[in-house]
Amino acid sequence: MSKVKELPSLYGENLYVPFVGAIIERTGKDGSKEILVQTRVKKTDRLYSGSIEIPGGKMRAFEDIYQTIRREVKEESGLDITFIQHEETRIDYPNKEDVSSLIEPFCVTQMQNGPFIGLIFLCRATGNTLQSSDETENVRWINIHKLNEIVQNHPEKVYTAFLAPLQKYLQIHCQ
Repeated sequence: MSKVKELPSLYGENLYVPFVGAIIERTGKDGSKEILVQTRVKKTDRLYSGSIEIPGGKMRAFEDIYQTIRREVKEESGLDITFIQHEETRIDYPNKEDVSSLIEPFCVTQMQNGPFIGLIFLCRATGNTLQSSDETENVRWINIHKLNEIVQNHPEKVYTAFLAPLQKYLQIHCQ
């Protein structure tokens, strides 16, 4: 991500911005595994605009993480999430006037130059993809072996926030 001029802060301390990402899987017409990718289009992010990415985005204050995933995927791709791995194993622990929830993402990724930290989930979805949105274009399904070639041979073409999660996913599924 490009240099951030204004960092989020609380009580004068700079903080990271949490975001979610969705690795959305499906079986292609030829029986091979595919995941949904899109091209990042952000006028405020010249460094990464044009990169391949998975759907995702920032969490709104007090928004449930699973609602965030569903909202971001719908906004960016047009798809409706039908399954999020481990969503059914969520455990809520009420205490006083609040609740602490135990969730299990596929992985967590951190942008070393910040200020972003992401929770990535494996998902399935239905519906028709958008051609473009305010932040994306060229939403498409890609064979995981073709994506693996891009990730391995041209990592500069992938949005850095999603590079490590895609590496992990592809190491598991492309062996």
